[in-house]
Amino acid sequence: MNVVVRELPPQRVALLEYNAAGPAGAYSESIGRLFREVEGWLAARGYETDRLRRIGVSFTDGPTLLRYWCCIEAPADLPADDGPVRVTELAGGRYAVLSLVKVAATIGPTIGRFYSEYAPAHGLTPDDSRPPIEVYYAQTMDYCAPVKQ
Repeated sequence: MNVVVRELPPQRVALLEYNAAGPAGAYSESIGRLFREVEGWLAARGYETDRLRRIGVSFTDGPTLLRYWCCIEAPADLPADDGPVRVTELAGGRYAVLSLVKVAATIGPTIGRFYSEYAPAHGLTPDDSRPPIEVYYAQTMDYCAPVKQ
């Protein structure tokens, strides 16, 4: 497994929230649509979104996905707005960053093995006070699991 433990800085993002209970790790077209809506919102304000990172934040209860934040990295000069897109800061801190190739069939099982095998074998204790963060790239993703000091 390709895992590096590091301190991540807080990250300012623009986001829309997806609300629907379902299995964690299940992709929904609604989530993709919300990412595109955030992109459109930023573009309408004059920002070029191609170089901005896409970030997903999942809030779960065991295997159930409760809600999911569809985020795009917010430019420093982006003002907060009263519209549906929120601008907020994701918590920084210590994270175990698991780098994965984006293959839907292997992502869930690999993340499961990270928690059941890798983390205990390497003395990593999940920090349940912060949600995991998923950073998306063209062919890969970083699954950032918050861990205690």
